[in-house]
Amino acid sequence: MNNRIDVEYWELIWKNFKAGDRDAFKTIYNEFVDALFSYGAKITSDRDLIKDSIQDLFIDVYTYGTALRKPESLEFYLYKALKRIIIRKLVEKNKHLSVQELREEFDLSFSIEENVFDEESELFLKKLQEEITHLVPESRELIFLKFNSGLTYVEIGQLFDIKPNTAKKQVYRILDKLRARMGNEIMVLFRMCWRT
Repeated sequence: MNNRIDVEYWELIWKNFKAGDRDAFKTIYNEFVDALFSYGAKITSDRDLIKDSIQDLFIDVYTYGTALRKPESLEFYLYKALKRIIIRKLVEKNKHLSVQELREEFDLSFSIEENVFDEESELFLKKLQEEITHLVPESRELIFLKFNSGLTYVEIGQLFDIKPNTAKKQVYRILDKLRARMGNEIMVLFRMCWRT
């Protein structure tokens, strides 16, 4: 689907959902649940908390969906809402931790599927993983969102309360830093490891 058709498709799904179409709700859930779980797993390793947060998110969407105005981007709305729910639950669970400390836990890792990479690529990927662990959590999250979501720089900027151009510049700076240390092959690996 090209971007315009994709936007029109989700606008139609949202309209049908607001009109009470349960299949539209199922479509939304099925399309985004795995990506949301993947994003939640970068924020916390507590799988049960992630599942509970996703369940709370979709209960809220289902319960209040008819009263919600149409989001500019359904994916952005779901990512932002899930992040807020997870952080709230983590703060409630770990009262001694601040929200900032929780945000510093963003884990960026790649899954290596067998037979996808040759031995040399696997070594390169392990080195890239090591380089990424040296990035600050905000940078790891920016890279994740850039390569593992359909979010625009405007939406990524809104998640971080920064201007779109600032989000874009930060992503480019991170990639330039990684390229300087590892070469241009990192872009190929990012695209192989994550959806674009």
